Amino acid sequence: MNEFYISKVVAKGSGKTDSFVELQPGLNIIQGRSNTGKTCIIKCIDFCFGSKAKPFDESLGYKVIEIHLSTPNGNIQISRTFGKNKVEVVTDVPGYNSGTYDLKLNTKKKEPTPVLSDLLLASIGINDEHFIIKNKFFEKQRLTWRTLLPLLLFHVSDITKETSVIEPTQGTEKTAFLSALLLLLTGQDFADVDPKTKKEIRVARKKAVEDYVNKKIAETSDKKKLLEEQFALFDGIDVEQKMQEIIDDIEKTEQKISAATAQSKEILSQIISLQENSAECSLLQSRYSSLRSQYVSDIKRLSFIVNGEVELNKVTHNTVCPFCEGTIPVKNQKSYIESAQAELNRITRQMNGLLETENELALEKEEINNNLKVLEQQRADIEKLLQEELQPKAEILRKAHNDYCTYIKIQHELNVIAAFATSWETDLRELPSEEESDSEYHPKEYFDKAFQEKLDSLLKDALTECSFPNLTTARFNITSFDVEINGHKKQNFQGQGYSSFLNSIIAMSFRQYLSSTAVYDPGFLVIDTPLLGLDQGVSDVSPESMRTSLYAYFMNHQDCGQVILLENITNVPDIDFKASGVNVITFTKGLEDGRYGFLIDVRD
Repeated sequence: MNEFYISKVVAKGSGKTDSFVELQPGLNIIQGRSNTGKTCIIKCIDFCFGSKAKPFDESLGYKVIEIHLSTPNGNIQISRTFGKNKVEVVTDVPGYNSGTYDLKLNTKKKEPTPVLSDLLLASIGINDEHFIIKNKFFEKQRLTWRTLLPLLLFHVSDITKETSVIEPTQGTEKTAFLSALLLLLTGQDFADVDPKTKKEIRVARKKAVEDYVNKKIAETSDKKKLLEEQFALFDGIDVEQKMQEIIDDIEKTEQKISAATAQSKEILSQIISLQENSAECSLLQSRYSSLRSQYVSDIKRLSFIVNGEVELNKVTHNTVCPFCEGTIPVKNQKSYIESAQAELNRITRQMNGLLETENELALEKEEINNNLKVLEQQRADIEKLLQEELQPKAEILRKAHNDYCTYIKIQHELNVIAAFATSWETDLRELPSEEESDSEYHPKEYFDKAFQEKLDSLLKDALTECSFPNLTTARFNITSFDVEINGHKKQNFQGQGYSSFLNSIIAMSFRQYLSSTAVYDPGFLVIDTPLLGLDQGVSDVSPESMRTSLYAYFMNHQDCGQVILLENITNVPDIDFKASGVNVITFTKGLEDGRYGFLIDVRD
């Protein structure tokens, strides 16, 4: 992590309580309700760096702004009083003394006061005086700290811009800023570049284009050679006729497959029906068996009754009492033989009928099972035909068809290659000549391909991390110095919220690029209201996920330097920031316990 960061911002006033926020190297979130002084903090930082605008009205009683910086070369404390163009500095940076510093270089002084910008530039490693080109005519100006601020401070008016959030609007400021950015990235100020050198650079660029086009032509030639070798495999073959024959065979084979499949399905339906009939027969057999057992039991019971009565009738009954020799009257016993015999006959007839039915059912089931075996064999034969003959044949035909399609594809590619080669050769012939009068300074021409590729990758990764909806491609357009998503410019995404969201990602992507790649890195980033207006022009389901993802993105990249976010408390998602070491400061406006706002003694 870069060691340059803002550790403290302080507002002081006579009779007023010192108001300050303490900051850390990683992510800092200063959240609060409207009019609690969040925006004052970025204005305080800007004021100490030389801005003419006061961070708040003097009538509030606070008139001195102080910021504390921790840098790789030492600590810096900057104090500026309202109405003064000088600052008081306390520092232990080697080669610089504490005392009064001018905000701008005054060359008219016999003994010039040290300039704050030189101290700040030295703190990030830029020790020597540098002159950067400020316009197309190669005129130069002295590099200052304020030239770099479009990379570092993003006010609320910046974050909603539909044009580039990085590049200044004014022509001279734009050119100077881009030159300063090139210095940060490369360590070069191009101060020695003149029109003659510029022409040499343009000639070199033309040569690079020529080399690139020639390289593509060579690659194309190699590709063409390979394709022509493949093309030769079809030599002497009437491809169109062969393809038609194959298509006809495929059609016939697929018809056979379709017919066999339909027949198999029909047989399967019959098998299922017979299996259901067989199961029904088995159920009936079980029921008939139970009924037969019942009949057998009834026959045994009735036979027992008849036999019992017959045996009883064989017994001789006494007609004289052995004791008194009196006559014993004979009682008439009721006979059950006839009724039992009748019932026995009835059951016997039912039993015989049941046996006959069981025999018929057994024959029916046997016939069903025999039919099942026949159908199952038929289906097995059809499946064998499909798997071992028809489907393999269809696959072979399709492969042959694909091979001939490859021929057509190769033929098309060869035609395209020929067209491209012709076009590239034309481009080579039509490359413009470089005239001396055309030699102007255009800083964007010095941002190389590696810069663009790296920034493209950072933007694409960031947008993916931040759940940008329907993301396909993302690139940094050097000309507009802005992001393009899915081939569309930023302003094509309607709504203030999209602009602030995308501008925040652009700012953070540059912070990552400077941290990982630049020769000189200022090390910090301040964004005022990164989610301003996100609910405007954004679908109902998107804002919450985009809001959460953006803050998670900031939180997950604390290793790229200090980031200070000033945000309305309603926009900050519910994330456990403290678990990731995030410094969260909350201004409550008195609606809940805690700090009212930035200025301790001010209430609105």
